[in-house]
Amino acid sequence: MTAAAVPRQLRQGGDLTGLETAIDLDLSLCANPYGPAPAARRAVDALDFGALVRPPYSAADRFLTAYAQQLGVEPDQLIPGRGVTEFITLTSQIIGILVAELARAEGPSKGRRRAVAVITPEYSGTIARFADADLISPPPGEPPSAQGREALVHRAMETHRVVILSNPSNPEGLYISADRLLDIAAGHPTSLLIIDEEYLAFQRDAQSLAGTDLHNVAVWQSIGKTYGLVGLRAGIMWTRHDLYAGLIRPYVPTWPLSLLDTVASIGALTDTAWRENSIRKIHTDAYLAETLLGQLFGASRVSGSIHFRFVKLDNPAPLAAHLETQGVAVRTFDGSIPGHPSGIRVLAPTNADQRDRLTDAVNSCPAGLSPR
Repeated sequence: MTAAAVPRQLRQGGDLTGLETAIDLDLSLCANPYGPAPAARRAVDALDFGALVRPPYSAADRFLTAYAQQLGVEPDQLIPGRGVTEFITLTSQIIGILVAELARAEGPSKGRRRAVAVITPEYSGTIARFADADLISPPPGEPPSAQGREALVHRAMETHRVVILSNPSNPEGLYISADRLLDIAAGHPTSLLIIDEEYLAFQRDAQSLAGTDLHNVAVWQSIGKTYGLVGLRAGIMWTRHDLYAGLIRPYVPTWPLSLLDTVASIGALTDTAWRENSIRKIHTDAYLAETLLGQLFGASRVSGSIHFRFVKLDNPAPLAAHLETQGVAVRTFDGSIPGHPSGIRVLAPTNADQRDRLTDAVNSCPAGLSPR
């Protein structure tokens, strides 16, 4: 039985099921292309599989200890979960109570403020879970920029009680510095800023907001993208916001992470040399990819500062279909989903052969598919 193809505009990165053409170069998945981290494989190979007979006692605690060491915080400040997706889901479930309690604590003197704002562009899963949120988007025609996103965050925190932001952003790959976000959050102490830092490790000289003294900041992270382990479901939430943390903790099950998840994750987290080396290579890959994409599509169409680049295209589907026939997969956005721009997201090729393959595939496009 052949799997039915998911419509291109709804396909997540790495979902190649149902494609009629075999894909030889997958540039759609936004995880570390040099992963999985070898230390994770060694850790799983060394696992006594007899341990899987028993519940994963203390497994999550060991994971939090390793993750806390990486972030420079205390383990008891972290909440474990099955990736960032779990914290998106849990937060969407308690958001009504959270907003009501924030409003009660603030009192009537501040006047009417709206509940939740999501800064767009944003991950489709976040937008779907917070369907009633206000989508705070750039003005039509404004080129993507970190400064533009920064202004959106400032505006949203003035008018909303909870603001959700991916930093770096998905799919445009734009980053707002930690200092600027902390300044904005400090200026709006009664508004909670929740930051999805899933791609933070790929940003040069980036700094997590985990560990800040501010009590109106929360951070979501996971193991999957940085270490090329998207198949694992292991992540953390950090915050000093007692109300938010207190609402989330009761939903954490007795054994929040599996033993396999924690063993592989801890192995990866402890291999800092591999992480630093792979990220250095990715920075070079991404610069070369940006140069290539700028030559093919026009530099003004290409945005991003991490391991993928977003190319703004009004009608990307024909180009994406052509690339697939050439054995190349990219992530496609057709602009039909609220909070999503129209274009393609391209993971940086990791070697000269892959760059040549992508170049040849784009240059062989029929007239009119590529805006050269």
